Amino acid sequence: MTTQILDAASNGIIAVDADGKVVFANSAAGDLMNRDAAAMAGVNVERLFVFGGGHLNAGRPLPLLAQIRGGPYYLEREAHLARSDGESFEAVYTVAPFRAGREIVGYVITFRDVTERRRAEAELRLAGAVFEYSPDGLIVADANGRVTKSNPAYRRVTNLEEAEIVGQPLGAVLNHGAQGGDGALPIEENGEDAQWEQWCKSKTGRRYAARISLSAVRDADGVVQQYIAIVSDVTQRKLDEEKIIYQANYDQLTGLPNRTLFMDRLTRRVLEGKRAKTSVGLMFIDLDGFKAINDTMGHDAGDLLLKSTARRLEKSVREADTVARLGGDEFTVIMPLIDNFEAAAVVAQRIIKSLTEPFDLAGREGRISASIGISLLPAQATTASQLLHNADVAMYFAKRQGKANYQLYRPDLEDTVQVQERAL
Repeated sequence: MTTQILDAASNGIIAVDADGKVVFANSAAGDLMNRDAAAMAGVNVERLFVFGGGHLNAGRPLPLLAQIRGGPYYLEREAHLARSDGESFEAVYTVAPFRAGREIVGYVITFRDVTERRRAEAELRLAGAVFEYSPDGLIVADANGRVTKSNPAYRRVTNLEEAEIVGQPLGAVLNHGAQGGDGALPIEENGEDAQWEQWCKSKTGRRYAARISLSAVRDADGVVQQYIAIVSDVTQRKLDEEKIIYQANYDQLTGLPNRTLFMDRLTRRVLEGKRAKTSVGLMFIDLDGFKAINDTMGHDAGDLLLKSTARRLEKSVREADTVARLGGDEFTVIMPLIDNFEAAAVVAQRIIKSLTEPFDLAGREGRISASIGISLLPAQATTASQLLHNADVAMYFAKRQGKANYQLYRPDLEDTVQVQERAL
């Protein structure tokens, strides 16, 4: 019965006599050593317990007898052991004496394979180190979406203390300081992982861009056990992207939309006008006298004049209008929902009046005027390119009329402008 009980144990059990020879080994001991348990009887225990591959003393016996005789009477150790086939495993073993009266007549060695436990512990330590030292912010929440912990990187970005984070709803934490954040978790909407970017503010008011990856950890049945969020500070990347977009779409000198953005907005306005059956007006503005100021007073004065012109144009147009600089001293104004030429003329008059006022060019006075061409959709054009062409033609005609005036496009101006241009 005793032997059957010992054979049923999951731990390896080996009994040795006072000289270290095996007198009994259970089935689990045989399995762990990859040996026949019965054949282990009579073998010196140190031939069985051998350091495994990868250990400094690989192939050499463990000093079990020395450990036993050196005391204490009960000991517990860990070792990297070898099986008979050369494979290795991590083991924890204990040695305890058994007596006949007061005399120690042998020892019982119990041992078990802890390889998987050690591997799991190592993975946990690694995961803990990754969590603590990750350059990205990490947040863990329970199945109810309540934060259970955050790492130092996240706290550095947000300037929040752990006590201000733990126990809070994950959505509220992720949206802390976010523009328009409502605290909802996108992952809850469709059950899938989610990624998004948003601008946030730290506790100290620093504005930063966050890239957030949110995942749900589920069990085998698909039930959510935890949420894990990775928060990366992508501020510099976003600033670089915004700079590139700005440089591609805005005039570097005046800050107005450039030709690229102007054509995009004009095209969209034309399409909207066609769908809604509403009108769109376009002004093409050329500065009279700019070249003379640029040549006589220098490029710095010319640049200052262009920047001041941009500001005066913005103040002269309607709130819905778009002022753009096409290049040089050429500007445009997109006018959605302009009812007729008379309404456009009111804006043109304000522009001419504003630009004829003297400019302060770093202590020197500069004077210019403006020639303006006006084209309307759908009355005179059906496409954005037609609208621009017609306004350009009308502007050239305005210049021929003595400058500082505005003209509405007419088809007969095409030949007039072309003849005049060829004659120059």
